[in-house]
Amino acid sequence: MTGKSDSGTRSDDDPASGADTHWSQVAQRHYEPDGRGGLTTTIVSAIAEVEGVSPTDLKSPPLYESVDVSAIEDAFFGRDVEEASRQGVGTVEFQYTRYLVKVRSDGWIQVYEPSEAEEV
Repeated sequence: MTGKSDSGTRSDDDPASGADTHWSQVAQRHYEPDGRGGLTTTIVSAIAEVEGVSPTDLKSPPLYESVDVSAIEDAFFGRDVEEASRQGVGTVEFQYTRYLVKVRSDGWIQVYEPSEAEEV
């Protein structure tokens, strides 16, 4: 089940929506493929917001060591090829440092951190 709220779209596949949740959503940004900045910028900005630092200060480890952002961008937001849409539907999740980052094909980028229960 998927629903919308002021903070974005939530669905049952959110890692924070299950009973065995060990992640808490701490940031969310929306990526506009035709807007300013790329997907990498949107992801880094969301993580930097959680860290309380400028996106330019978030350098180590580089995001490309955790995920191929260009591949996600091509799969979800790429241009059509020979009259066939390349825009995929789905979600990609990866870990960057201690955060779980979820990139949705609807453009929402969600950042989760381990819940207190898991940090024990």
